[in-house]
Amino acid sequence: MNLTQKQWRQLLATIKHLNNGLDEQALRERAGRKLIDLLAADYFASFVWDEATGAFANPVFINMSADNLSRYLAYYQFHDPITHKLQAYRRAVSVNEVMDQRTLVRTEFFNDFLAKDGLYYGVNLYVYDETQRNIGDFRIWRRQGKPNFGAEDLGILDLVTPHFRNGMSNVRKAKHELRFQAIRRHMANQCALTRRETEVAEALLEGRSNKQMSADLHISIPTLRTHVQHIYMKFGVHSRSEFCSKVIWE
Repeated sequence: MNLTQKQWRQLLATIKHLNNGLDEQALRERAGRKLIDLLAADYFASFVWDEATGAFANPVFINMSADNLSRYLAYYQFHDPITHKLQAYRRAVSVNEVMDQRTLVRTEFFNDFLAKDGLYYGVNLYVYDETQRNIGDFRIWRRQGKPNFGAEDLGILDLVTPHFRNGMSNVRKAKHELRFQAIRRHMANQCALTRRETEVAEALLEGRSNKQMSADLHISIPTLRTHVQHIYMKFGVHSRSEFCSKVIWE
């Protein structure tokens, strides 16, 4: 890879940024600004896949119209001939690997969405966690008149990929821990659980089996069941599923 000293500095700065910070929006936006410079690009967008709705959400965008992005979220992502094909890759991929440019420019997606902001040549990167869940993407575009993205551009993004994955995973883990801390405070303050009951309640929320909880907490199965019944009584529930649903929603 024949990068200049400036490009190597930009690449290292991008990697450093992706490994620091726990604000998901800021992480993607600041990385996007660095990648636009590094790849001599013009436009950047980033989304997170929402499995519950089957749609892309939480957009971050640079040099693109907010109104146009709103139309993408509401309509064009569901009438998109390229993105779901790109999403299937586990590496940086040029848009023209899934659709040649002459075909792309004849689509509604290009003429009524991409061209509105001047997007012409594109490259996408989607990252997945250990459960193969899509946890974020980078969509980088150049305007017409510039050269298309090449192998070196894709190589740069491949170097960025593990750091983007780690950064997004760290953000999600931090959010999960903060949420769990809030649940702990709620159980201790509002439901008057004892220290041992709190430990059992946390294990229930984590989905551990009775055998696992007994071993982890060093208590017998009959004692564990007694704690569980006390917890259910304090929460006014009769099963593990009722308990988990009530705690999470509250």
